[in-house]
Amino acid sequence: MSKFLSLFQRFSVIVILLVGVLFFFFGFVSNLTMIEDVYSMRDLILFMLVGLVILSIGVALLRLPLPNLAFVPLMLVAAFVIRLVWVLNVDTSLLSDFAKLYNASVSASNGDFSFSENAYFTRWVYQIGFVMYQSVVISLFGENVMVLKMLNVVFGTATVWLVYLIGRSVFNEVTGRIAGSLYAIYLPSIVMTSVLTNQYLATFLIFAGLYLLVKRFEVSKWSWIGIGVLLALGHIIRPIGPFVLLAVGIYVLVVYLLKGDHKLKALGKLAGIIGVFFIIQISVSQAFMASGVTDYPLGNRDPLWKFVLGLNHETDGTYSGSDVEILAPLDEEEREQKQRELIEERLSDPGKVLVLMKNKFQIMWGEEHDSSFYWSLTGIEAPNLKTLLYQIDKVMFSLYFIFGVIASAKLLLSKPSANQMKSLLFVLLVIGYAMIHLIIEVQTRYRFFAMPALIMLQGYGIYLVTEQLKLMFKRDAGTGTSSLRETKQTMIK
Repeated sequence: MSKFLSLFQRFSVIVILLVGVLFFFFGFVSNLTMIEDVYSMRDLILFMLVGLVILSIGVALLRLPLPNLAFVPLMLVAAFVIRLVWVLNVDTSLLSDFAKLYNASVSASNGDFSFSENAYFTRWVYQIGFVMYQSVVISLFGENVMVLKMLNVVFGTATVWLVYLIGRSVFNEVTGRIAGSLYAIYLPSIVMTSVLTNQYLATFLIFAGLYLLVKRFEVSKWSWIGIGVLLALGHIIRPIGPFVLLAVGIYVLVVYLLKGDHKLKALGKLAGIIGVFFIIQISVSQAFMASGVTDYPLGNRDPLWKFVLGLNHETDGTYSGSDVEILAPLDEEEREQKQRELIEERLSDPGKVLVLMKNKFQIMWGEEHDSSFYWSLTGIEAPNLKTLLYQIDKVMFSLYFIFGVIASAKLLLSKPSANQMKSLLFVLLVIGYAMIHLIIEVQTRYRFFAMPALIMLQGYGIYLVTEQLKLMFKRDAGTGTSSLRETKQTMIK
């Protein structure tokens, strides 16, 4: 039985990593396809070469024997200053959902919860968690949006630190430094600080929980409580908790439950994480309902909407104004029935569905323009800045996928160490997130959540490449020294 479980564990690891390799490879191909439609091959080669040169210089600097007490503060200060400069100089307008959430937060801070009767909040009740967070901040500091933006700066910088810590824990110090530094300069994580989005706080909380999982799950008796609390709070701010719990469950199954030792202990901790998650979720829901904030528990009372959008062939799974017009006049029962009809109709032709999924993958992971730039710069006259940001981001994003392929292939072809087994969690997060968006609505800004995991994996890929280059240079240097020695001996003779 133990031998079978060991073989099944190895098989599971191979499948997960193989899917990871394919994801990164097709992500890179999608990026090339999009780039070729916009830039000439000469420009593309030039951008990639410049990107590689800058990356090489950066990695060389990161490999300097700088103690952590010096490196980590420098990295975090740089990340904070970059984001602060952006927030102070870019006055992003409040638009769309962000305006609705902010206005509702102002009302809530004044004790007025009538906003919760609006269809937006009765259908997607999960939005109220973020509204109440903002309302607390507004109650303490007033209605100046700059305070909320500054908190985005703080949480964004804290996530840089988490990426470094996870990279160091899962792989090694150099990988942690590379990943942390690259996330510090990842453009969408910088430009979205001026947008009042729930992504910063939610991403920080969830990745803090995942850091506890890979660092303390096996060695700490009570870490499951902290993990469950952090994942639950992250879910209340942005509703991606069930997906994260699924990834955590598969990870614990493959890494711990299929091992020979401490199966019951690991199973108990996993059950504890799930239990704490739902206890907090239910408790917060009941508290909001009891205090008159909302009549409904936190959750999605219109779960089919994202599938209606995601399966729309005309818009390639992006937002559809025509779907809004079709469904808006209908009451709740009629709306649900019509949504089921639309979904059934859009799934009726398997061939078209496969084409749709291909197009959606290309939009989500190979889109020419990350919509983060749209949301942060809409209404701001800076065409040259937009073009520059798009070009830099596209080169960086393409490089992420190249090194992601290398990292996943290395993990696939070698027997991973105990620490490297922990990388499965982040491979699962990335590929699982990509697969979910094959059937629900896609926007490129939605990939924000997966980027810390993706960047951490490609940081390991960069580490592997630089290690190989270092070995090659040493070998060449050794050959050169040997040849010089032989030449001198010949001259002496």
